[in-house]
Amino acid sequence: MKRYVLVYNPVSGHATFRHSLDTIIEAFQRRQTMLVPYRTSPGDNLRMADFIREAEPEGVLAAGGDGTLHEVVNVLMKGGLSLPIGIIGSGTSNDFATYLGVNSDLEAYFDCIVDDISRPVDVGCANGEYFINVASAGALTSVAHEVNVRLKHTLGKMAYYLRGLGEIPKLHTLHLHIKADGTEIATGAYLFVIVNSSVAGSMQNVAVDARIDDGKLDLLVAKDVSLPEFMALAKDVVSGTIKPDEKNLLHMQAKSFVVEADEPAESDLDGERGPALPLCVETIKHAVRVYTMAEQGREEI
Repeated sequence: MKRYVLVYNPVSGHATFRHSLDTIIEAFQRRQTMLVPYRTSPGDNLRMADFIREAEPEGVLAAGGDGTLHEVVNVLMKGGLSLPIGIIGSGTSNDFATYLGVNSDLEAYFDCIVDDISRPVDVGCANGEYFINVASAGALTSVAHEVNVRLKHTLGKMAYYLRGLGEIPKLHTLHLHIKADGTEIATGAYLFVIVNSSVAGSMQNVAVDARIDDGKLDLLVAKDVSLPEFMALAKDVVSGTIKPDEKNLLHMQAKSFVVEADEPAESDLDGERGPALPLCVETIKHAVRVYTMAEQGREEI
């Protein structure tokens, strides 16, 4: 009988996942498959790695938001555990699951998991910490870390938007020095993001050329412009209508980046607090395998 570890965050997505747990276990039992639940708690990465080793599963299913997936990726990468990852998006933000489209039909997706349909996916490494979708720093980066937990559970994504609106009057720019595969650029910037997929911050088409298996990451920098110009740029990004030749947006693809700032700044990795700048980012090509829907799993990589 196949066996999977189900890593779930009990407080993600309005803390409602516990109501879905029985449904998911039943769905896999119907497929003659065993789920071994693992309930996350802060600071238990070492215990999670040991739990997964002891369970000897076919793969690991991450049920929660982007933060839960981030935690699972780091546990597997740091623990040398080569296991496919399934994504059951149940958090406030589910960017990577949205990009893959894996949760549009969970019954079909569960079939794909049991049938071992997966694809290789790149992972970024920033100062020794791994991320599967996005690394960022600059204006509004701290919003995700400062949103009140109760407000987040009550309002979901709206909590981030409300917190972000409150930060607009205090926006200021950083002076960045960027190295991208040997090319060096200095620029003023409100913020930058380094993305693996084209979905970040619940926004579609952030980087239309982004691919999760090409061995490269995409850097986007919102340049130092007037606040009205920045707001116009933000509007296009949020609506997914950003133009490839947008003059106020710097876009580069590379295997590695070094980003330094002229003042202290913290980063964000997949919605979780990341290391302080400077960031040294490397792409690890095909670092993990991710269960996906049948058509994606058959793509030529």
